Amino acid sequence: MPKYCARCRRELPDHIRFCPFDGSEVEQATASTRTRGFAPKDTRFSGAILRGRYRILGFVSKGATARVYLAEDLEDDRVVAVKLFAPAVREREAMRERFLREADMLHSIQHPNVVRVFDAGELDSAPFLVMEALRGETLGQKLERVGSLDQATAVRYAREAAAGLAASHRVGIVHRDVKPDNLFLVDGDAIKLLDFGMAKAARDGASSAELVMGTVQYMAPEQIVSEHVDGRTDVYALGVVLFRMLTGHLPFDVGLGTDLLGHQLFSPAPPPSWLDDDLDPTVERVILSAMRKDPANRYPSMEAFLEDLGRDEPRGAPMAAEPDVYSPSSVAGREAAKFLSQQFRLPR
Repeated sequence: MPKYCARCRRELPDHIRFCPFDGSEVEQATASTRTRGFAPKDTRFSGAILRGRYRILGFVSKGATARVYLAEDLEDDRVVAVKLFAPAVREREAMRERFLREADMLHSIQHPNVVRVFDAGELDSAPFLVMEALRGETLGQKLERVGSLDQATAVRYAREAAAGLAASHRVGIVHRDVKPDNLFLVDGDAIKLLDFGMAKAARDGASSAELVMGTVQYMAPEQIVSEHVDGRTDVYALGVVLFRMLTGHLPFDVGLGTDLLGHQLFSPAPPPSWLDDDLDPTVERVILSAMRKDPANRYPSMEAFLEDLGRDEPRGAPMAAEPDVYSPSSVAGREAAKFLSQQFRLPR
């Protein structure tokens, strides 16, 4: 049986006593401890062996495009998560390609704050990923339960998420869907970044079909009008996540639809101290810098965001241009902004 970290669940060599990533004590895995905390549900696939290697132990969860099963890796003697494309969408080529792209991207990122992918393939034309099995809940689930977090915890979570995102940016990958539901709290504590299905290489251009790619409440202005994205797009989204962690609310809590799109594109972010009188003004400075409309006015990189948030007194990002407005650079972007300004009752 392999050893694993009691906190981050990384498998480690037999001679290791303490996890080199977080310092937690290393435990010897047993048949019971390896599945503890997962509570897989029995399914008609239970006992089936995928590709001669992964024995399905039970059903764990499902999303819009995939189901996740707990499985035993018979070759490497470990418990893994198998993410299997949902039957209803397996014939949609674009979705299938997106699913496989997630596997390729995650293979290229090796970081303790990013979920690991061990294997990928297809079963009857349905793609699947084999990933590390994570115990715990998403940050979104935690916030639904507790509302908001104390400042020290929120800042630590933001820094761990930023570290994972900085690692992805270093290999040229922009996540594009940073939100609490895609930040997993392993055993309720350490952050792991999930779901790169919306991600793309930073060098790739945008297309008009990508207007709805992402989660609107966390989308930067350039995403709203489907223009070029880079690491600063993820900086904006993480700023929204930090705002929500500290206040229990979204910056623009107006439901969905054109009102929300308009606020994300045109309205300055409200100071989170309006909702939390005790908020450290230096942390507020970080949030408002991250959420500026013009990407040039945000932190220039996720690493810069991470460095500033780690200071005793964060400085915020300098303003490169005033006023802080987003100016679309493409014809399609300008048309989208014009339409939203009319719906949002702004002057053209």
